[in-house]
Parts: sequence; structure tokens; C-alpha cells
Amino acid sequence: MKFYQKAKKFLTILAAVAILMVVPGLCSIEASADGPVTYAVKYVPGSRDWRYQANASAFDDNAPHRELYYLLQELKDGDLVVVYNDSPSVPDLNLGTRRLSNLTVTGTSSFVVIYCGDVDNCYLLNGAACSVNANVTNAYVYDTVLCNFNKNVGELYVYPQDAMTATIGCSGTVDHLYAASRTTGKTYYNFYSFQAGSLGIKDGILTTASGRYSTAPNPASVTVTRENFDYVRYANDYPDVKAALGLNAAALYGHYTTYGIKEGRIAYAVANPGAGAGTGTATGEATSASEFNYIRYADKNPDLKAAFGYDAKALYKHYTTFGSSENRGSYSIYDTFDYTRYADDHADLKAAFGYDAKALFRHYATYGISEGRGNYFK
Repeated sequence: MKFYQKAKKFLTILAAVAILMVVPGLCSIEASADGPVTYAVKYVPGSRDWRYQANASAFDDNAPHRELYYLLQELKDGDLVVVYNDSPSVPDLNLGTRRLSNLTVTGTSSFVVIYCGDVDNCYLLNGAACSVNANVTNAYVYDTVLCNFNKNVGELYVYPQDAMTATIGCSGTVDHLYAASRTTGKTYYNFYSFQAGSLGIKDGILTTASGRYSTAPNPASVTVTRENFDYVRYANDYPDVKAALGLNAAALYGHYTTYGIKEGRIAYAVANPGAGAGTGTATGEATSASEFNYIRYADKNPDLKAAFGYDAKALYKHYTTFGSSENRGSYSIYDTFDYTRYADDHADLKAAFGYDAKALFRHYATYGISEGRGNYFK
């Protein structure tokens, strides 16, 4: 029975690969049995309570849903929660004390008070109205939002489509506020070290007294290394360098260490470098739209999936404009293919291609599967 189940699973993977190879850009196969789970949470008036659905980033009103009590038993560190609300009045939403990798709040019909453990990435989409009672590492605010962060925030990114319209407060400290139009790239605010309870933005206008924040980062706060170097931001901050080197991570880091430091150019470190950050390797980043795994990008980022669905062009534009610098990870179509093991297992291919991820992937998709060379998806 176990052999049959494994064989059936493998055949399913092969069938999926065959389909994905016919539809360009849809190469998205990944194991998630032990990984983080996404939960959609919504206040259901008929139940007079918050309800949830597991393995879903969108709440389906026509599908079964469970009481929040059971979510508190299931929720584990690193899971993702997406909050929905179209009711005129709702009770507080208590998500327990687990640390969430993502908390997304969609447009709401009434103000939602949310309690939870610390949050790595908090996404507030257009129309969201809420307070977040948690320490937040990275907060992303889109368009018109009404929100108060009741604890500390590390990075606060505000991304309006055009003009600033959000109203934001923070009862704790904010290490860095960066606000820029996601259509024109215009920077509205780029300030640091907000004192506790000082940050205030009303209808897009910063109301914090100038003496309660800094216009420059604390240079001693983080050491910039090859591994954590924010090469996208460095390129965007210095158009002359970007014109010469594009978004070549290795070249940009070399420029910074060789010339940038002497020229007084400022570089930044990303908080948690993801796969391929600062390496510029073939599998470290999507180098073109055709190599960008937009399906996985949407699935891993519920805020973007809610905003763009599976719109490949919109998702790729978001990734190249914001996602890479926000350290959202690597989304090359080659990332889920174990090309090193494929080469090591087949001496003829290793002799022909070495460890060329693209060439090995293409060989596997074109010949390897039909030749019965095995399963090499991670």
C-alpha cells in the first residue's frame, strides 16, 4: 500500500510537470506538508463569531468553516493569517500568542482590533481599518488605510498608488519609515528612529515633530556584508550606478566596497537575507519575467494574491519594484528543481552541463522525465 501511494504521488508530480511545461511560467511544485499554513479568518454574522478556513488565503463563504477556538489549537509559529471583515461591527480578534510569519488585513467594513504574537510581516491592504497589538518586524501599508500599531515596528513601508492617503499611528518605536509611490517611484518619507508614541501620519501627512525622529540611519546599527547587502536599494538610491550595473548583486556589492564607501554612499542591510540574497546566482533571483515563478510568489504572499490574483505581469512588476528589496525571497522557476543532485546522479549530464541550473532543468523537462531519470523536485 505504501509503495502504491508513493508511486501514485510521483505520477501526479510527473503529470503536473507535463502540464506546467505546456503553460510557460506555471512551474510551481513544492512540498508543504510540514511547512507554514495559511488561514483565512472572517467574522461571520450568522455564527456571531470569527471563523476560519485552513489552507486558504481567501475566505469562501460557501465552504465549511470552524470556530476560532480550534484555530488557536492549530496555529503554530511561522503560520500565515489573512483577515476579512464585511460586517458593520465586530468583536476583537484574538489570534493567541504564536509568532506569525505573515498577517494580512484586507479592506474591512469596520474597525478590527487584532491581538496576536509577534509578526514578521504585516500587510495592510487598501481599505483596511485595524489596530495591531504585536511587535512587527516589517509592516507594509497600501493606499488608504486606517491603522494603529500598539507595539514596536521595525520597518514601516507605505506604498500608495499615487498620492499618500493613509492614516497611521504607532504607540511604540519605529526604526525606519519609508513611503514611496508604487506607480511613479516618488519617495515621500525616508526617516529613522521614531521615538515611542511619536509616529503619526494623518491622511498621508507626517505629523511627528521633527525632533522625535532622525533623517539618517544609525550607521552602527547593522554591519553591511556580502550576504545581507541590499543591492536593490543601493541601485535605486544611486541611478548612475544602476545605469552602469543594473541589478547585478555581485557587481553592486563590489562597487560599494571599492568605490561607494570612499564616495560616502550609504548601503543598507536587509533584516533576514533570503535564498540567493547578494549572490546573483542563477537560482538566487528571477532574472526575467519568463523565469519568474509568479504562481509561487502569489501563494507565498497572501497580500499580493488578494490584490493581484495570478496576474503574472502585475506580480512580476511588484517583485522587481518592491518584492526583491522587501526581501520576500527568491522566485525563480528553477528554485524547486534540485539541479545539483540531478547532475551528481548522472555523470553524462554533469560532464555536458556542469552545474548549469537552466540547462539541467531544460534537459530534465525535455528528456529526463521520459527517460525515467527520477524525481528531482524539492
